Amino acid sequence: MGHTIASLFSHATDVAPDAPALISGRDVLSYRELDSVSRSLAAAMRRRGVRPGDRVLLIMERAPEAVVSMLAALLCGAVYVPLDKALPAEQIRAIIADCAPRLIVAAEGSAQIVSGTISYNDLLREGADDRADPSPSPGHADAAAYIMYTSGSTGQPKGVVVPHRGIIRLVIGCDYADLGPNETILQFAPLAFDASTLEIWGALLNGGRLVFVPGDNPSLDDIADVIAEHRVTTLWLTAGLFHVMIDQRLDALKPLRQLLAGGDVLSPSHVQRALRQLPGCRLINGYGPTENTTFTCCYTIPADYVGGPVPIGTPINGTSVHILDDQLQPVPDGELGQLCTGGAGVALGYLNRPDLTAEKFVSPPHMPGERLYLTGDLARRRADGVIEFAGRIDRQVKINGKRIELDAIEAALQNTANVRDGVAIVLQDGSGAKSIAAYVTLLNPQADGVAQIRAALQRHLPTYMVPSHITVLDALPLTANGKVDRKHLPDPRAAASQPIRLAAAPGNALEQDITRVWRRILARDHIDRDDNFFDLGATSLQVMAAHAEIARLPGVSVQLTDLFAHSNVAALTRHLTALNSAGPVVREDAAVRARRGQEAAARMRAARMRGVS
Repeated sequence: MGHTIASLFSHATDVAPDAPALISGRDVLSYRELDSVSRSLAAAMRRRGVRPGDRVLLIMERAPEAVVSMLAALLCGAVYVPLDKALPAEQIRAIIADCAPRLIVAAEGSAQIVSGTISYNDLLREGADDRADPSPSPGHADAAAYIMYTSGSTGQPKGVVVPHRGIIRLVIGCDYADLGPNETILQFAPLAFDASTLEIWGALLNGGRLVFVPGDNPSLDDIADVIAEHRVTTLWLTAGLFHVMIDQRLDALKPLRQLLAGGDVLSPSHVQRALRQLPGCRLINGYGPTENTTFTCCYTIPADYVGGPVPIGTPINGTSVHILDDQLQPVPDGELGQLCTGGAGVALGYLNRPDLTAEKFVSPPHMPGERLYLTGDLARRRADGVIEFAGRIDRQVKINGKRIELDAIEAALQNTANVRDGVAIVLQDGSGAKSIAAYVTLLNPQADGVAQIRAALQRHLPTYMVPSHITVLDALPLTANGKVDRKHLPDPRAAASQPIRLAAAPGNALEQDITRVWRRILARDHIDRDDNFFDLGATSLQVMAAHAEIARLPGVSVQLTDLFAHSNVAALTRHLTALNSAGPVVREDAAVRARRGQEAAARMRAARMRGVS
């Protein structure tokens, strides 16, 4: 049968029942307390009909309640399914229809997102006095533990079914990092992003401490505060956020013993700065698809690293990696091929997609008994066994750790009213930051065409897949054989540097400073004081970077949520002028900032969530 997550957590509880398990602000939950409340919640789930193999959908942000709910589902022998509540309404409906959950559990304030949910607090009250059958349901290592949805080429998410053995192989006896009772790990990744698997179970199955960053939209200051206050030792960051932290708050990373980064290519210059300024910290490049349980390969970057592409390293324990040609035959060391991976981390497949599962999970005839996942990534193995990543075979990309299918964006463009044709590409600036650019031709050209297209895409695509730049062309350039010539599409950033109307000049000194910050961050020579940052292509990471710079301006107190609520230079200047002239600048503590962030996030989600039933 093998171990399960529930049995290993039970063992960690037996070893050190009074050790702190979950820490959120000033609230601490010991292993004994976490075990007790999880069993109570599991009892309530069982009473509501949850049985082994059933699916429990969780509509929650990172918080202790989410971890309790995951454990409770696993104690029932069920499968937890974390939902990104920022997804468009139609994708939320599609996920619910696909996974057919036995139970939907929502955090307070999120129960209205879909019908038929029960709030966490109500469910916990039901189980408070009912602890019948407190033992974990018998399970086995090959059973499903969770399902995470990733983007699909058609625009419809596909559910990756991950077994207990995949998680156990990731965090027990691992060779790429030190995970044990002396580690304090930050829980920062969204629950629907598989880096959270490493954070949560890397701590709780090894007797460590899991510390939560408060709020839906934490700032760099929030991250820094939690690291300092709780003496975080191990941190995972996407490549994009790693670059922003190195640029803006490198000092905040000095308490760390281990810093893992990945999800995209790491910038050599940022890696070098980290190695110089964080001499006591082990810097690890982590690579892996969701279909192989978070990590496939890892590479500890040596202190004498001198630049150049950062390798993805070697397979972690319990993992095999093969570099294969189009016929799934091994290629010699040094030659490019598709990275294919096997071992205990390989997922069970895609939920309700036997066709796609058969296509991506294969058993080559010359590898009897081994089941491989075909990643679609190009790689080469060096003579020393270290593997180098060399890009994608298809048109899938990763930006800020999120998997993005360009074909799905193009399908959404072409299904948008008034769009005759549309294509999407990835742009990359000098720092390595990536953004999506879309190009369209219109059936009926009109002045507000771009705004209408953006609004339509926001209804049908996750926020991170909405193009930063949308350019209207009279015609798409074509190659000699009639295909779109993507190499000759104009760079929208170059066009944006030329004013297309008489712009209002920045007013006072604060407005001029804010304008300069946004010009630099968005790499634009021109920004009008009334231009919306997000219409100009600002990403969440760029907002965090802008916030960090504006917060350093003399006499300015600014919260990250202010940049969402006042999303152009003029409005932000008016807000900050009024705020900072009202009295002494008082820095809000992390809890207050978290509450403001949650309120702002709720306002931003409100329109998107209307109509979900």
